[in-house]
Amino acid sequence: MLFNSIHFLIFFAITIVIAHLLKNRKQKIFLLLASYYFYMVWNAYFITLILISTLIDYFAALQMHKEDDSNRKRKFFLVVSLIGNLGLLCYFKYTNFLLGITNDLSITNFPVYNIILPVGISFYTFQSMSYTIDVYRRQIEPRKNFIDFALYVAFFPQLVAGPIVRASTFFRDLDNRLPVLNEDIQIAINRILMGFMRKIVFADNLGIVVDFTFKNYAMLNPIEIWTGVIAFGWQVYFDFAGYTDIAIGVARLFGFKFDPNFNFPMATANISDHWTKWHISFTTWIRDYIFIPLGGSRSSTFATYRNIFITWLFGGVWHGAAYHFVAWGLWQAIMISIHREYAKTNLRQLLNERGGWVYDLWSRFFTMFALGFGFVMFRVQDLSQSIDIFKTMLFIDKGISSLTSYANYQYGILLVICYTASYIFSKKNIEYMAGQGNKLIYANIASMFIVLIFGVTESQNFLYFAF
Repeated sequence: MLFNSIHFLIFFAITIVIAHLLKNRKQKIFLLLASYYFYMVWNAYFITLILISTLIDYFAALQMHKEDDSNRKRKFFLVVSLIGNLGLLCYFKYTNFLLGITNDLSITNFPVYNIILPVGISFYTFQSMSYTIDVYRRQIEPRKNFIDFALYVAFFPQLVAGPIVRASTFFRDLDNRLPVLNEDIQIAINRILMGFMRKIVFADNLGIVVDFTFKNYAMLNPIEIWTGVIAFGWQVYFDFAGYTDIAIGVARLFGFKFDPNFNFPMATANISDHWTKWHISFTTWIRDYIFIPLGGSRSSTFATYRNIFITWLFGGVWHGAAYHFVAWGLWQAIMISIHREYAKTNLRQLLNERGGWVYDLWSRFFTMFALGFGFVMFRVQDLSQSIDIFKTMLFIDKGISSLTSYANYQYGILLVICYTASYIFSKKNIEYMAGQGNKLIYANIASMFIVLIFGVTESQNFLYFAF
């Protein structure tokens, strides 16, 4: 079920009313059944995967908690949880990719299998696994109430595209439900409206120039390619941040307060800062469950960079089963590693102290320039296509003499507006913005002007449903 559909609006209106009429156990059961219905609208059969993941992790966590730390059974049940979740994820998401690798190495000649990727499987498996890992580490107590845990896995606002909510956050609010007062309703509705504005007004309209650019890149000059490439980065941002804004706002109306998942990451001055503000629930997940267990930055320089590359290789593969996602993940690791070394230099310290606004502006421009190559890897269907686009972006295939037109200039203007607004808003966090009712009205008025300028496009699926 899509947030940007009439079906969801009807579902949400009915659910919010009934949920607030019910109390305690009856309310939890109703929300669980409503969440299952929400998912089954897409495909009723795949609800079994959620149930399997829920059952495995519920019983594995209870068994781990019973055993002493020295007992090997604790590790056994953790392994059962990880194999169960990752096994389902690998089959549905990575079977064809792994078989394709063996085919490319001329080891085998497997056909491509028609395997449907269940919506949200990357999100709810990671969320459920974080629970069992935290129980194993004795950071949280396991839930004995099956309904409580099942609702944690399947709660509909964040079920199919995040944010990836930690068990400690969810159960904190489930056990001590936050009151939904007039101020909370205003903030929640503002957050929801902000999400729809990001999705429908910005993401869907930017999608027009993005689709055109990547279909017709051979006939475009470098400035037109760059406009489409940067537009894609902003499209993903507005689309995904819009979804999580709606999810967080909807959850707040049920008495849950989830942490922000984006905090104006497109206006940052370096790649490390960018990744502390983009898809925060995912980046903190790979930090806490991959990077730090590998040793983090506690060991040698070589080990630190090895851990960074392994973590971001995992991050790339999580996003998609294809070589270009692997390349995207490695590119993030390269950028982070280079910035990490640069941050240690005297030059960086000198420029920070004396560079002023010129250095600050250059840092932000260069960060977007570097991110642009990652946007290409993320969007293309194969790496050969990205190489062709890179050649044009770097003026290799087409020189300065090709800059005789700027067909998509209006989107270039829109990107400047987006960046300027994001830079201004980034001075305050997203929670502060959601509480500014009057300012949000002005933002919506500005959005209406953008609709008048660029037209109204048919609303599309949220991009991260594909992951």
